[in-house]
Amino acid sequence: MGIRANTLADYSVPDYHDQTAVVSLLAPTLPATRAVADYWRAADSDYTACDTWTAELAHNPPEDDLLRYHGPGGFSVAFGKHVTRVHAACRWSGFATIAPLQQVHAAAFRSIARALGGSRIILIPDYDPVEEIALYDGVSLDECIALLQQRWGAPHPTTEIVTEDVEAYYRRKTPVWFVESLNRDG
Repeated sequence: MGIRANTLADYSVPDYHDQTAVVSLLAPTLPATRAVADYWRAADSDYTACDTWTAELAHNPPEDDLLRYHGPGGFSVAFGKHVTRVHAACRWSGFATIAPLQQVHAAAFRSIARALGGSRIILIPDYDPVEEIALYDGVSLDECIALLQQRWGAPHPTTEIVTEDVEAYYRRKTPVWFVESLNRDG
């Protein structure tokens, strides 16, 4: 099971290498991502985060110069051929077990996916091979869902806290995961 929370989403960005255009598309997400930064500042007075979206080209194989966008609240965005991965700095176990943490992060995940033209999201723990396949092998969101169902079974029916007992969560044989359809209005 991965450590951090990720979202995979479809997108309709014409050219994700156009850094100015993508940062402009992400600008409406600032209230939601800054709310996440505020959440972490309330929990840790030493917390620091960027206040806007920026682009960074990673030059480390095997990623072959993967372009990432970094934003407030510890979010980053990377694009595959059909799917974007939104990474958050929160722990997946916290996302699955702490209601205020899940609420603020889920709202930001949804906001980011909508800003990029997404119609659905998959909320999963990071470091799963499916996210690598999505980024580097060009699979669709439907193919990601099918692969996750093979690995972990059906997604949880709604994005909600599955237990408030983190120890009980860690005893699960497979992680909980979620699929959501997005409405355009938020």
